[in-house]
Amino acid sequence: MPLRETEAIVLRTYRLGEADKIVSLFTRQLGRLRAVASGAQRTKSRYGGTLEPLSYVRLWVFERENRDLLRLNAVELLESFFAMQKDYRVQVAAQYLAEAADRILPEREVNERAFRLLLAVLRSLKQAGEINRPLLYFNYWLARLGGFLPDLDRCMACGRALGQENGYYGPGSEGLLCADCRVSGANQTVAGATRAMVQRACAAPLERWLTEEKAPAGCREARRFLEEIIETHLERKLVTRPMLEEEV
Repeated sequence: MPLRETEAIVLRTYRLGEADKIVSLFTRQLGRLRAVASGAQRTKSRYGGTLEPLSYVRLWVFERENRDLLRLNAVELLESFFAMQKDYRVQVAAQYLAEAADRILPEREVNERAFRLLLAVLRSLKQAGEINRPLLYFNYWLARLGGFLPDLDRCMACGRALGQENGYYGPGSEGLLCADCRVSGANQTVAGATRAMVQRACAAPLERWLTEEKAPAGCREARRFLEEIIETHLERKLVTRPMLEEEV
């Protein structure tokens, strides 16, 4: 059973019996995986607060042959995001990040760019306390890195360039429709100026975008469209999405 060292972000934890936990982790060097933390539920656990969801840690795990679950050996806290829970809106946004990453990222597939994306967006939420721009940036790049980001400039049905026209979508959409191809239920819109803004803003580092005085118009509109694309790709509803709709 080789001992492996890696950086990781804790996505979720689950109870295992009376004393242990299963920890869902997105690691820099090993991809997304699950590991058993023995004794993590005990009052005097050696893990302390290192396994709080969304903690950025360095850990050591045993890889066991022909086993899906690894076994945690030790964990060192590198950065905590626990203080974000003081702001409920930020907390909900952070929970959305964890859920989306846990559902979309393939198990045991190394993805350095996705790891850096998640860490950068968490830090932006922590430092800026703003919601829409970090979430929009995360959704855009998660879909792009996953290979299911639709062409924002063309109708997915006929392929015609949308230009400055509104694009239309509804539940279960995989992209935008023009006015001629619009179907029943496609009642939500994304304006041409919004689509241009998204592609321009997401081409730069997130921290640079956040230095602008305020979020441009259309961020929420575009964020919600990309959330629909993510749910369509997953073929399931995200638990945190209705919470975002209420708060953000």
